[in-house]
Amino acid sequence: MLQIKTVKNSLVDDPTKDGYCFRSSCSQKMSIQELAKEMTSYNSSFTEADMVGMLSVLGTVMTNKLAEGYSVEFPIGEVYPTVSGTCSGIQDSFVLGHKNHQLDIGFTVNKATKQAVSALLKYKQLSPDATNEARLYRLCSLQDNAKESPELSLVAGKTLRLHGKNLSFDLDDVAQGVFLENEDGKKRMTKFTRAGTNIIDVTIPADVSAGDYSVFVVTKPGTHYFTASISSIVTVA
Repeated sequence: MLQIKTVKNSLVDDPTKDGYCFRSSCSQKMSIQELAKEMTSYNSSFTEADMVGMLSVLGTVMTNKLAEGYSVEFPIGEVYPTVSGTCSGIQDSFVLGHKNHQLDIGFTVNKATKQAVSALLKYKQLSPDATNEARLYRLCSLQDNAKESPELSLVAGKTLRLHGKNLSFDLDDVAQGVFLENEDGKKRMTKFTRAGTNIIDVTIPADVSAGDYSVFVVTKPGTHYFTASISSIVTVA
């Protein structure tokens, strides 16, 4: 099924124009083996192994012809090679792999296929993410040389780094901030060496008891609080 989300269009800053757009992704993927099985189910005299063999030959022939510069026609459309890149003068040559000279493979669906898919398309719209909602992606510790380490066992005075987005919070609001929590309760962090939108560096305080802790960030970019959590566990030694 095609999954559709409404997201903020970062390219539009004119308030008179639509500020949001639709993005989609497929919730399922069909492998070559599954495709061969589907093709076999159409009362064909070909076996599934026959279909896999034909698809393999098709892939080889198609790759060779694309490499020769052909546009290859299929029942649903055409596949073709295309290149892009820039140069300083009209006499400059295209050299694949040089600077931004690159190859892409294009596909153009034919009208009949597009009409058929349009008539039968199965899709659902997902709830949109709030554009200012906080997210936590990764935790690490900082070594004495300021390099990141995946080690999440820290002692008091060491620095825990949080990677995410929309992590800014108001230090004066006790409901916001970075928190460590376990079964004994939660502890709000108060000492930071960096408190940015995407990266937060927090110092483990001396009054945090030894143990394993989950980490979360609470923000309030507007009228609502957002909580960003992560599955990683921090151990205070």
